[in-house]
Amino acid sequence: MEKIKRFYSGLSKKMKVIFWTCIGVFCLSIIRISVWYATKGVSTGPRYYLKKLYSQDPEEKKFAIYEVGRIGLKQSLPELEKILRQEVSSDIKRAACWSIGRIDKEKLVSLLDSTEKDTKDIVMEALLKLDRKNISILLDRFSTEDEETKFKLIAWAEKLKDRDVYLKLLKIGEQKEELLTVRKHSLDIATKNLPFTETESILWNIYYNDPEKEMKEFAHRLIKQLKEKK
Repeated sequence: MEKIKRFYSGLSKKMKVIFWTCIGVFCLSIIRISVWYATKGVSTGPRYYLKKLYSQDPEEKKFAIYEVGRIGLKQSLPELEKILRQEVSSDIKRAACWSIGRIDKEKLVSLLDSTEKDTKDIVMEALLKLDRKNISILLDRFSTEDEETKFKLIAWAEKLKDRDVYLKLLKIGEQKEELLTVRKHSLDIATKNLPFTETESILWNIYYNDPEKEMKEFAHRLIKQLKEKK
């Protein structure tokens, strides 16, 4: 130690700067080598993300779920479905649905028939997040859904501001076998967002020909309201 002190004190100011620079470079090199050894062999490829799907860390697991969807990893589908069925966290379920839809949309659609209600709602939400046009898939299944789900679908449809979607709601309003509450709500949304010229004949048809008095009265009320707005 004494020899080092004598050596250092004998250096010029310029040499002392060089000395400390060398020490700094040496330390950085040691750190870089240590990091390399610590991470050697770690891959962030498909196998890495597949493995992380089993992680007990929720954030790590969710990140892996999104990544397998982002890269379209078909091998992950069985585990993603398992996560969707068994996971408690809604956030992780949503991530799983999103990734299933990214990898195989038809697989995600098929889950509408095989999952319990809360999960089914998440599947529907995922379909709409992936592509708003998927509302057509959901509306095509409209008659098979329960009343609560039908009202959710109508609410989602209203937010899309899409003429073709409003025309589908108009057709739902015409269907005599549908629930009155659902028919009235569908007609109300459709007529508010479509030109009166496209809805008038249908409303008059309901008024004259529908077997339900309540629907006749509702259609007539809509006609009067829409005429007043013209």
